[in-house]
Amino acid sequence: MTIIAQEGDMLQASNPWGSTAGVSEDDFINGYMGKASNSDLPDAYSVLLPR
Repeated sequence: MTIIAQEGDMLQASNPWGSTAGVSEDDFINGYMGKASNSDLPDAYSVLLPR
């Protein structure tokens, strides 16, 4: 997934399946990405940030 936008405390995530979904900053920070993913990959386990 790639975070493509932020509005307030919501992030817009684009996933590899070609759709986008909103997740809260709290869910992102705590690794709960189920709202932006499918049931096979509900949790974030790695984050890459640009330098």
